[in-house]
Amino acid sequence: MTVDGRPSPVGAAASAATPGLVLRELDPADATGLLPLIAAYGEALSHGEDNGDKPDLAYVERLLAESGVIIRGAFAGDDMNGKLVGFALFYDLPEAISRRRAGQIDDLYVLPEARGQGVAGALIADIVAEGRKRGWIQLRWMVPHDNLGAQRLYDRIAEAAPWKNYVIWLEPGVSW
Repeated sequence: MTVDGRPSPVGAAASAATPGLVLRELDPADATGLLPLIAAYGEALSHGEDNGDKPDLAYVERLLAESGVIIRGAFAGDDMNGKLVGFALFYDLPEAISRRRAGQIDDLYVLPEARGQGVAGALIADIVAEGRKRGWIQLRWMVPHDNLGAQRLYDRIAEAAPWKNYVIWLEPGVSW
């Protein structure tokens, strides 16, 4: 499987369950396609409130080039002509309790017109496959308490973690 002539190194198994979907790691050449998704994701999480600077192309290019950050993209074929319709940003982290490694999805977003078509599930399955190759003990992520659609998917494919998440906002007036 390829997108823009580049192979999907670990996406074949996950995307097989979602015909027409191609998954691959994004790189700085994908910045223009990723920018509107990053902007829409920020808008969705902030519920339309202006919480600071809007992402620009330079920011997305830096994000894609940042060491330790892996962003997997989902490209829809057929009727969407290979358009980037979703992404998941994740990390490979040390896991102190097991003395092994773990994965953490920090951000996952699917365009509204592509929701309900298996994109989020395929992205997660693809990252799980990557985690198995890397020897992770677990893959974890957070979900906003009011994102019930995402929670329905996560309840089907994962188990609720036995912990709560907390945040200390360090910049006044910025929260979501």
